[in-house]
Amino acid sequence: MTETHEEVKQFLSKEVRTVLADLKEDTPALWGLMTPQHMIEHLIVTFKMSIGRIKIPVVSAEEDLPRIKAYLMKDSPMRRSVPSPLGKNELQPLRSASLEEARDKLLSEVDHFVKFQEEQPDFIANHPFGGAATATEWLYIHRKHIKHHFIQFGLIADYEQAS
Repeated sequence: MTETHEEVKQFLSKEVRTVLADLKEDTPALWGLMTPQHMIEHLIVTFKMSIGRIKIPVVSAEEDLPRIKAYLMKDSPMRRSVPSPLGKNELQPLRSASLEEARDKLLSEVDHFVKFQEEQPDFIANHPFGGAATATEWLYIHRKHIKHHFIQFGLIADYEQAS
């Protein structure tokens, strides 16, 4: 079953908040280099990308964009340890003073994005792998991306385990 826009908004607005309450500084990642705070700050960047506040070049070949965008919008597992589109595969310096501060910033970005998407559903912002995406398409991209990182930190069941 495909989720509606409203269900995806509910995931972003409500479920993300609930699940993030369980994330602690010492929550181990099941793969990758990120700490919980790095993951949160990484998600903040993607929300800023989706409303055009941060611009990252598209790195995929133009002929691959339709297939990649369809994959990004589908509610299915993401490949683990995807390389950074900027080639920076080491941990970036933390921007927030604490995990709690980063979590608050992320939740603020989520709320801002949901409102932005309602007001400007056709706004276009590039995804570094999927190319041009509307704010409505970014709803689905964010859902997939957040679930990926929630699985990474054991906050939700992996798709395969949930079936």
